[in-house]
Amino acid sequence: MSAPRRPRPTEVDDLHELSRACFGFGGRDHGTERPPGRRARPVPRNARVIVLDGKPVSHIAVVYNHLWIEGARVKVASFGGVCTHPDYRGRGLATELMNYCLHGIDARGAALLIISGERGLYRRAHAVPAGPCWEVHLRPSELPASPDDITARRAGPEDWPAFARFYEAEPVRFARAARMYAHAVASESHRAVWLLEQAGRPVAYACLSHVWGLGPREPVRALSEYGGSRAALVDGLAALAAAAGLDEIRTAFPTFDTDLTYLLRRRGVELKQGTIPSHTFRIVNLPRLMRLLKAYLEARLTQGEARGLRAEQEGERCRLQLGEEEAELDLSRAGKLLLGGPGAPRVGGALGNALARIAPIPLPLPGLNYA
Repeated sequence: MSAPRRPRPTEVDDLHELSRACFGFGGRDHGTERPPGRRARPVPRNARVIVLDGKPVSHIAVVYNHLWIEGARVKVASFGGVCTHPDYRGRGLATELMNYCLHGIDARGAALLIISGERGLYRRAHAVPAGPCWEVHLRPSELPASPDDITARRAGPEDWPAFARFYEAEPVRFARAARMYAHAVASESHRAVWLLEQAGRPVAYACLSHVWGLGPREPVRALSEYGGSRAALVDGLAALAAAAGLDEIRTAFPTFDTDLTYLLRRRGVELKQGTIPSHTFRIVNLPRLMRLLKAYLEARLTQGEARGLRAEQEGERCRLQLGEEEAELDLSRAGKLLLGGPGAPRVGGALGNALARIAPIPLPLPGLNYA
């Protein structure tokens, strides 16, 4: 068995075949040759694979980014496309590959890991469901009609600056290059960006995605990202659903969004407690995370608490300390405590009081950054 490594140029087509075998998409057409003159598929720089019998059979894509968390800049990594060919499962290949990648992202200075999935493989690696959210199923027929001056339209290539500025004003968000916004409105994918306008002026945007498990022709979409005026977003839901031909819009939005929480409750919408859907989160390096969150912590703690709060980590064991008080946790429990996962441990005393003011650390919806 080969050690985990980057794929080679000669293995790119095999990677697409692996994706098809595991996810049902990505494979080349059988029985056809690449047309003459057509450029070869590029080698994915962010992929890591294990090769058996001369072909990649286990794969993880690793993407690096930064989060802005109310003034604090935190380096994060994301895992996506985690898979092992059905014929090679049960050998621990994905676990070996994941451990290899975890070591790499720690060495590159990431403090948090975001995984697009929530299966046992990730939980055994101390990733936890997190990011307290309100889960909502919105049926436009049950909401008041949108005001006459609120309209919704699909964003085009020229519209990306209109919704980019809304996202850049969010206090909790991913750091994004302009090309990502431009690509989001130019590509035909399972996500679509819609602009909500008041008298022709953009006031909010909504990213609508296919719902996992439902066919693309089903009149149901997930509101996977939004920005701008929350009042305009709520007022425009009926117009958005009508323009997109939807009977239902599903979303899970962070509980720290008090504006959207208030507006939906005022309209009698039922809110159900949950976490960021279809994702898990893992603390990579707790001391580094707390250090990078300095601006966030200083806004919520007294000067004495901010200076005195200590975090240590040895392997998978963590310690949080304030004065003479301390809490020892494994990475899973530390993740639940600090990121808002269900079953978070209780911590008492002055340490618990301080932690209650900083946790859960707010996390953005993956949205367009879905790995």
